[in-house]
Amino acid sequence: MSQKVGTDRSLSDSVKQNMEKIKKISGKDVLFFECDLLNRASIDHLFSTIASEVPSGIDILVNNAAMTERCPMEEKTLESWDNEMALNLTAPFMLSKHFAGSMKKKGWGRIMIMSSVAGMLTFPCTIGYCTSKTALIGLTKAIAVELAPHGVTCNAICPCQLKTSTSSTKNKSFIQPFLDSLKEETGQSREETLDNIRNSCPTKTFTTPKQIGDYVVFLCSPAADNMTGLTTPMDGGYSIV
Repeated sequence: MSQKVGTDRSLSDSVKQNMEKIKKISGKDVLFFECDLLNRASIDHLFSTIASEVPSGIDILVNNAAMTERCPMEEKTLESWDNEMALNLTAPFMLSKHFAGSMKKKGWGRIMIMSSVAGMLTFPCTIGYCTSKTALIGLTKAIAVELAPHGVTCNAICPCQLKTSTSSTKNKSFIQPFLDSLKEETGQSREETLDNIRNSCPTKTFTTPKQIGDYVVFLCSPAADNMTGLTTPMDGGYSIV
């Protein structure tokens, strides 16, 4: 994605082995930083480290980390609730807060927040996830209003299920416990559950990561200079039926 528009990137992720793969794919200089987004001190350290390595500050911030645990509200532990709020909501707030300063000084910046169709709709037994993703939409609007006079935009993207290895029944990801719990309730296999979700979309297909990436690139382009505070569902029409 970034290779097409000629950007260099700073990436934070706990999976270090992706570093070389990303460098190879992008063909660009990549600075890689490890951060535990559940830990506020780790986020502060990430910011100070990037500020040291990139004194001019970053231009584009994409908040794209999340977790979910599917269970009835009565069984939801405070620890689980706190973790979902910390990763899904507090981390994007802290990162946006930290990096907004340099964007304001330059008079240009882009902040992307990955919310979810779960921020627009509600689903049973996902109280922490739906709450945090709904709050992200409010966070997006608040950031957009505050930073708009400084040439900084903030927009939210709300995917449904993405067509990635996450969708594979062989892939152990944050969605697998969700699919497993549905399997226990409905007796359907993971493949059947994913097919049902897909068929609930008017387009009968999942959004791809490339489509998300292309839209992010568009929001970073001059054509989107006057677009801020948006909440864009990229869900194959799932949220309108």
